[in-house]
Amino acid sequence: MIDRRGLIKQGLGAAGVLAAGGLAAGGLVKPALARDTMVPLTGMGPGNFNISMTKVLARSARIVIPSYRFGMVLRSGIGASGGSGTTTTDLVADLVGMDVAMMRGIAHRMFSDFVERLRATGRTVVGWDEIAGAAAYKKLEESRDPFVKKPFADARTIALVTPEYLPLIMGHFDAPLSDKSPFSLGNLRAINALSAELKALVLVPRIVFDFAALTGSGHRVYGGAASVGIQPGLYLVPLLTDMMFFHAKIALAGEGGMVKLEDRVAVGQAGTLVKTGSVNNREEIERWNSYVRSNAWWTQPNMAAPDRPSLGYDYSTYQYRVDPDQLTTACLDGARAAHGIFMGAINANRPA
Repeated sequence: MIDRRGLIKQGLGAAGVLAAGGLAAGGLVKPALARDTMVPLTGMGPGNFNISMTKVLARSARIVIPSYRFGMVLRSGIGASGGSGTTTTDLVADLVGMDVAMMRGIAHRMFSDFVERLRATGRTVVGWDEIAGAAAYKKLEESRDPFVKKPFADARTIALVTPEYLPLIMGHFDAPLSDKSPFSLGNLRAINALSAELKALVLVPRIVFDFAALTGSGHRVYGGAASVGIQPGLYLVPLLTDMMFFHAKIALAGEGGMVKLEDRVAVGQAGTLVKTGSVNNREEIERWNSYVRSNAWWTQPNMAAPDRPSLGYDYSTYQYRVDPDQLTTACLDGARAAHGIFMGAINANRPA
């Protein structure tokens, strides 16, 4: 439990923060929803993706899928401050009610939809026995599954899994959600070799969801107010939701491209947001504000004044408690919509 003594810091003092407007009667944390810049799932289209080098998709009618990755944000957070740190607020949220077995089950259904849509385009999806029997496949380095990482300079902790029967394959091209450094080119070389050996196009899809859209007022030197907000729901994560594709005629080198989501996409609700904890000194600040507003410090000079807080703080924790059926439905809806964009690029670039 965080106590007041552990949180109070030397700073401008409450009077300075009050003058800056940070501790007005409305309270430290102002209601703030996520900015309405996200795209609804029904409105998502190719314009929300960075689509490059699609000519590579026309290189072969045969498709190899060595791995299908499904990711979910497990923890997220945001902070804000004002008055050079004299007003601070922080929010941490956790996803509750999902386990690895559930993720694998969802990944299986997502992968099945992806393969079914691929076959509907007229492409040949290479069977797993043929893939696993290729010499180049044995050169692929598998990652631990499930894979959990908090990317650099990102408040989110994200888990990645594959269907039970597929390995988790990642490359440097998956950064920042990868265990490969920018100089780890082994899996890229192995993918090129796999493409050349099987005379096929290699697809490596990844679908990642977040459970909350967070907003904050940032960190201000002069402004005294600080606010954060959370809007629960399921969202496709931009930059981490993508389909990478590769083709090579020789094992030494090849070409590749991507269909990568650039905008956050709102899928829908999958559970309930519950506030589980809060530590703040609002009462302490209000006592001081009331004392200052009453002019008692002038009319009653001998009156015992309340302690003047040197820091205004508000720290909150939340849980997004998912319903398994709602979560499964929402994930499949989001994945199918993304698959539709992927298939659109594949259909538009057919082999001659």
